[in-house]
Amino acid sequence: MIQMTTPSRKALVFIVTFVSYGLYHASRKSLSGVKSSIKADWLSNTTGHPPLFANEADAKHFLGSLDAIFMAAYAAALFFWGWLGDRLNPKYVVAAGMIGSAITLTLFGTIPKWFNFYHAPYYIVTYIAFGLVQACGWPSEIAIMANWFGKGNRGFVMGVWAACQPVGNIFGSIFTAMVLPLGYEYTFLLNSVLIAVGAVVVVTAIDSSPEDAEEHLEANSNEPHHNFHGEPISLFKALLLPGVLAYCICNACLKLVNYAFFFWLPLYLTDAYHWEESQADQLSIWYDFGGIIGSVLGGYITDKMGKRSPLIVSMLICSIGSLYFYAHVGPYMFWNALVMTTVGVTVSGPYNLIVGSISIDLGSQPALAGNTQAMSTVSGLLDGTGSAGSAIGQLLIPIIQDDLGWKAVFYVFMLLNGFAILAILKRCIIDLKSLRKLRSGEESPLLNDEEGIHEE
Repeated sequence: MIQMTTPSRKALVFIVTFVSYGLYHASRKSLSGVKSSIKADWLSNTTGHPPLFANEADAKHFLGSLDAIFMAAYAAALFFWGWLGDRLNPKYVVAAGMIGSAITLTLFGTIPKWFNFYHAPYYIVTYIAFGLVQACGWPSEIAIMANWFGKGNRGFVMGVWAACQPVGNIFGSIFTAMVLPLGYEYTFLLNSVLIAVGAVVVVTAIDSSPEDAEEHLEANSNEPHHNFHGEPISLFKALLLPGVLAYCICNACLKLVNYAFFFWLPLYLTDAYHWEESQADQLSIWYDFGGIIGSVLGGYITDKMGKRSPLIVSMLICSIGSLYFYAHVGPYMFWNALVMTTVGVTVSGPYNLIVGSISIDLGSQPALAGNTQAMSTVSGLLDGTGSAGSAIGQLLIPIIQDDLGWKAVFYVFMLLNGFAILAILKRCIIDLKSLRKLRSGEESPLLNDEEGIHEE
């Protein structure tokens, strides 16, 4: 590895981890961006195979089941990979997940089309495998970022970095729309190639921590060793840390809503307004643009405030109004994109803050007494509970939509964001009181939520 100054190493770590997790997210867009095409293929009897489903409703329910199966496998694996990420070198965990994602994504979306092999159990098994390996990414990426970046401007740094998720979604949507004319199977194949190349870059370009980098340079070792403080903790102990349970409940509700847009937005636009699938894919990126704005501005503002929960609650309150307006915006592309962006700011924005900045705050709080080997476990727990909630939601969405229509789906989203607010309302009240005391000079400034979590 080329010898670099510490700022240069930090910049390289930021860029490589940002791009690598963006590729994780882009690969998930492969299915959500081609649902109309793959549904039509499953219902067709002109390609040399009998229809996989008898009607469109069955095909749509199966797509919803696949999303739920993915999220359930992803949630279960997050707990495991988060726990394991504090015990292994995290960059190798990230790379292994990327290689596994490339293999399973090709098996799921490309092989059946090429070999005329359409079987529901095959789709289920390969998508479960895809969910299991996708979970390698987030906890270990968070651990690497926490190793390299300290408390200073954490909200802004992690707000910018967590935008890798909507950036990956945007890239995935555009890439899918570009490749789709070649056939939906090639969206899976080419996404697999990209994420496999990304895995090679992760392994060769960065170290998991500054200590690993120094040992690598000094000893010219091919097997860097950790030099962290403390011992890894169990999932149960992580759950009992101050603030963790409240944010887990909040994220279970919020991630359901955020990932519903991720999985269903293109199909909603084609079903509700009869727009072309490629148009729907391109229009859906405005939700992710909103997520980038909310993540970056939210991180910057919470750094200046010294607290994160008041802004997160404020954004979630605004999300209820923006979801209502989006449910009634109608088939006007300009207004749809504008309101969709607002929804992204107020839904995806706070979600990125919770799984990014808040995750590191909770994983490095005073209750851990300087133990640096809990970060991956805490972030895996926080994102895992969110994914469990999302898995349930992906099963319910097609049922609600069939019985009550799309507007009812958005009303459910509004209700869930109300529950998310209630989950962290106590934390918000404590932080608001602390800010009031700070203004009156009764309390010393706090750098971030992490230092005030023990008051809860």
